Amino acid sequence: MKTLSKIVALCMLLTFTYPSNAQVTAMASRPAVFSNFSSNITATAVELDKSFTAKTGSAIQLNFGNNFSFTGTVLSSVQKYKNLKSVIIKSPFFKDALLSISRRIDDDNTVTYVGRILNENSTDGYQLVKDKSGKYSFNKIKTADLIQDF
Repeated sequence: MKTLSKIVALCMLLTFTYPSNAQVTAMASRPAVFSNFSSNITATAVELDKSFTAKTGSAIQLNFGNNFSFTGTVLSSVQKYKNLKSVIIKSPFFKDALLSISRRIDDDNTVTYVGRILNENSTDGYQLVKDKSGKYSFNKIKTADLIQDF
């Protein structure tokens, strides 16, 4: 009986450790698409606004700081509410990475942008952040912190 319980315990241990090992292997095999670019890329409101004038299906090029250019096709441009608009752009130059940007206009006409550049098959990406002085930049992130494999 003791042998049987040891075998059952060993099987349970192997069952629980296998999925965690597979997840580490899957993350390790992903490339870093943005490894040649800076960890911080400046983004002006003028350049971010260009994405909101493009129509779905059209080509667009956004030129940000640090010689970072995001060229792609507008997949979606949606005006959800009168003060909220979102755009998704797909770039073949970054292995089909998606740039998603949303613009919110508050009651006092303050404009706020949020966004990310992500590729589900990459270990890196960017998140659009606003600093204390009101300037925007894309900060490099690890996609493993955001995307969970099932």
